Amino acid sequence: MKKSTFITGCMIAFSLLSTLPAFAGGGWATCAVSITKDSDPAYNYRLNNEGWTDGTWGLNTDFQGTNFGTPFSLTLNGGSGNGWTDDTPGYTTASFKIYYRAYLTSGTPGTWSQLDLDFQAYHTGNNYIYDKSGANINVLSLVPNVTGAYTLEVVISKNQFYTGGNWNSMEPGGQAVAYSDATAGYTATFNILATGIHQNAIDANITSAHNVITVDAANNSVLEIYSISGQNIDRAIANGRYTKSLKSGAYIVKVNGKAQKVMVK
Repeated sequence: MKKSTFITGCMIAFSLLSTLPAFAGGGWATCAVSITKDSDPAYNYRLNNEGWTDGTWGLNTDFQGTNFGTPFSLTLNGGSGNGWTDDTPGYTTASFKIYYRAYLTSGTPGTWSQLDLDFQAYHTGNNYIYDKSGANINVLSLVPNVTGAYTLEVVISKNQFYTGGNWNSMEPGGQAVAYSDATAGYTATFNILATGIHQNAIDANITSAHNVITVDAANNSVLEIYSISGQNIDRAIANGRYTKSLKSGAYIVKVNGKAQKVMVK
């Protein structure tokens, strides 16, 4: 090859490289989903843990494999997406998303629902955290009131923007795996004990405080209290106000045959 031809070829190659998108880099850090079980405080269950930016999450319980037992209520509050980038513009309020679904463990998973983490909670240097709280997604309402074991599955994705384009990735998978709704996520489990209960169906006012259930009902109302496993605890004829001291936990209160689940604490 002539020297002039070689030099010309190098110049063309350099020119082509200089027109490619300026993709610099980025990656995941520690991410989490926020769950409230029963009357417990909201808790950040860790998805992945790179141990930096907000390393305190690394001390938390893994969402993967968690068993929530038989909850009275289970709420997905939102979560936190934690990543770094030296790209421009990097991340935006549309970058981080949680995909979630709940289904009978022995059944078919079904379609994903989406939750945007659209609040920038942290930014210093190349490190970012986008989160959301207060989404108040009732997980138990996502599945039928049928006794059985259920799965709550989540995935978190981020869309990273750079000059001339963007790159989408997910956890589980990491920076090298683009988000796909066909990829399995992190899973936790819970149980449902069907009661046939319809909340607010009772013609009575039921409250609970300091380990005491109080029922205000019409005179001569037939009142029954059961444990969550179905064991009868008390049966009485209520004339106005009825009270009962109980250990902390979930109970079923029936008034004239209509039932309501009550949490005692």
